[in-house]
Amino acid sequence: MKNLKIIASCLAFIAVIISLIVMNPINNDSKKFKEEYESLNKTHKPITINKNNPIKYADYDEIVNLIKSGTGVIYFGFPECPWCRNAVPVLLEAAEELELKEIYYFNALDMRDIKKLDENGKIVTTKEGTKEYYELVNLLSDYLGEYEGLNDKEIKRLYFPTVVFVKEGKVLGLNVSTVESQLDPMVDLNEKQKAELKNIYETYMSQVLGITCPITGNAC
Repeated sequence: MKNLKIIASCLAFIAVIISLIVMNPINNDSKKFKEEYESLNKTHKPITINKNNPIKYADYDEIVNLIKSGTGVIYFGFPECPWCRNAVPVLLEAAEELELKEIYYFNALDMRDIKKLDENGKIVTTKEGTKEYYELVNLLSDYLGEYEGLNDKEIKRLYFPTVVFVKEGKVLGLNVSTVESQLDPMVDLNEKQKAELKNIYETYMSQVLGITCPITGNAC
């Protein structure tokens, strides 16, 4: 009888643990992202990231399929990027306020090519991009800016951070860097700049989520 009570108590305890896990699942991507970016706080611009952030690490195929036919928000960046470290906290705050469940994260840094002008003004490639990178640029070519310093508007580049907003395979828009008035990523965004950037993110996120303002009927 005593053994049965012990077994029943153990089963009840296990049931409680399982219910807690189901109700509060551990998002390993959220934890990984927080650790990845905060681990550089001693050597780079320090930032604080909520442990319950909506970041989802995505692979290349997931990103391409999302752009072609999906709906969601994609963040292209890397942890050492000073502009990214300015943008990420604002991006996550906007997502939290609108209850956006996922932001797809993809680090394309090592995929990019590197080009420059030689002494004769000719474009030379010092590092080739991957086939996947060029496919990605081609998919987003209508929205990406030109590769700066080459004097050729036909050559596009994926700069970081770039946040892309997609709905049903249609790119609604994207935001590169932070805001135009921020000239130095080592100088923190002021409150006005943060509000401006947050408004950009929230406007596009609202369109992705299908949220409309009751008065205007447009995206909030």
